[in-house]
Amino acid sequence: MEKAAIALSAAGKIPGFRPGHAPYDIVAKHFGEMAIYEAAGDKIIPRTLNNAVKEKDLAFVGEPKIEVVKLAPGNPFVFKAVISLMPKIKLGKWQEIKIKKEIKKIGVEEVDKVLEDARKMRATEVLVDRAAGGSDKVMIDLAITQDKVPVEGGQAKDHAVFLDEKYYIPGLPEQLVGLKKDDVKEFSLSFPEGHYQKHLAGKKADFKATVKGIYERTMPVTDDAFAQGLGQKTMAELRALIENNLKVEAEQRENRRVEIEMIEAIVKKSEFGELPEVLIASEKQKMFEELRQNLVEMGMQLEDYLKKMKKTEEDLAKEFEKGAIERTKSALVLREIAREEKIECSEAELVEETARTRAMYKDNEQIDERLADPGTQSYLANMLVNRKVLKMLEEKMVVA
Repeated sequence: MEKAAIALSAAGKIPGFRPGHAPYDIVAKHFGEMAIYEAAGDKIIPRTLNNAVKEKDLAFVGEPKIEVVKLAPGNPFVFKAVISLMPKIKLGKWQEIKIKKEIKKIGVEEVDKVLEDARKMRATEVLVDRAAGGSDKVMIDLAITQDKVPVEGGQAKDHAVFLDEKYYIPGLPEQLVGLKKDDVKEFSLSFPEGHYQKHLAGKKADFKATVKGIYERTMPVTDDAFAQGLGQKTMAELRALIENNLKVEAEQRENRRVEIEMIEAIVKKSEFGELPEVLIASEKQKMFEELRQNLVEMGMQLEDYLKKMKKTEEDLAKEFEKGAIERTKSALVLREIAREEKIECSEAELVEETARTRAMYKDNEQIDERLADPGTQSYLANMLVNRKVLKMLEEKMVVA
């Protein structure tokens, strides 16, 4: 109680006394004795709860729900805490699982494809007065309707269509071949089965294209001069660089596939207790943030995306349910393997990772404050442990 009174007097000003130096009776008179009891309770609850959890060897997730049962002078302090327990997990015999890792060879045609894309990006364009064809770029005003009703997102001014490239609506470039400036053409096409707007997938729509201009494109020759424009001395060096980059990308994709397959296989063989809703809700929130970040990178806000998809956040939350459960199980499996295998993160490793993160976000003015947060430190430590677990699993489960 004395410590609580000192903390109260330090936090609030009491006339005639320096912060933290007012006597108990003065603090009680100024703030009220119940305020001291409440301050003491705020200190007692976390310590008592942590001791009880350790004594019972329990692991809980999320914030506990605290209810003060009795808090009055001359009486024992009684409170009730409701916690969500970490579910029990019985790992399957993951040591018996074997995952095959594929070593992808980069073919000449893949390097050629990258070079061709680079040529197209550096093509020169000249406005021409003739019929469209070949590798021309055709600028059109586009109007897409269904039953004479405009399709959302299907109206565009000065829309570029490259005749020699695949279009997201198959068949559209072919419809423009032979047209000239100011020509208007109406035709029907079907949206692909995998179109992101499900109500349009596989459905036929009516198109009206008005040609605004035709541009002849000239591609650069892939010689040493072309390579030098891309920072390499010769075409041989450029091809070698592209091949190496494609190889690294392929290895990264394969490593990620192997990681996912390993974890999914272990989850499938394992048994789980009831998953706390707080864990599933946390994963859903992460999925929302990941979607939000991806949309920002594409220049779109979540609100605009929802409007375009004709969905609400509640609709997305329902769609995220299955994925959130699987992600929760994956995280629990990694945690349990780390516990059984006694895989931990050392203080030195955490310090090093913190420094690496600080350097990565050095332009962020709030980075020091965020890195000092216990939650951030816990996240980094967990990330390091998971990294070690995945490395150990790959060593024991993956075969070439």
